[in-house]
Amino acid sequence: MGEVGIVLVIEPHLSSTHLDGAALLGDSGPVIGLTLRQDRLDNFWFVLLHELIHIKRHLKKGSIEDIFDEAFSATEGLVDNSGTASDEIEQEADQLAGEALIPGEAWNTALARFIQTEQSVRSFAAEMRISPAIVAGRVRREANNWIILGNLVGQGQVRRLFPDVRFGL
Repeated sequence: MGEVGIVLVIEPHLSSTHLDGAALLGDSGPVIGLTLRQDRLDNFWFVLLHELIHIKRHLKKGSIEDIFDEAFSATEGLVDNSGTASDEIEQEADQLAGEALIPGEAWNTALARFIQTEQSVRSFAAEMRISPAIVAGRVRREANNWIILGNLVGQGQVRRLFPDVRFGL
């Protein structure tokens, strides 16, 4: 293990969960765990940035030392291990990860945000010098429509980059 840095652990999806990622403080420093449950490029980059935000802003020794990001319903009253309601830190991590991937100033006027076509997504992605998967994922999330632009989100392109992990089916 290196002396400096963040450890990244890739684990297969844990059945009966919606766990995408986790951030924790290990004995040797911060650790990010990803399940690659979705196996899409847009999801990979969002979850990775989300967990990095947790490390930078939320994890503190003796206070919040781990955060497991699972899709819970708002009515479940998700609480972290310190007893603090985590809705605020999850919302902040979501907002800052989204901002890191696509700055709000650019997104507010992006044609792809309003005209949700493959051409508008590719054009905006080229302008921003980012993957079209990131733009398509943002469009799908904001529209709450997980069917549109499906050919642009990089489905099936992440797990294959980690051949030593046995993902199963």
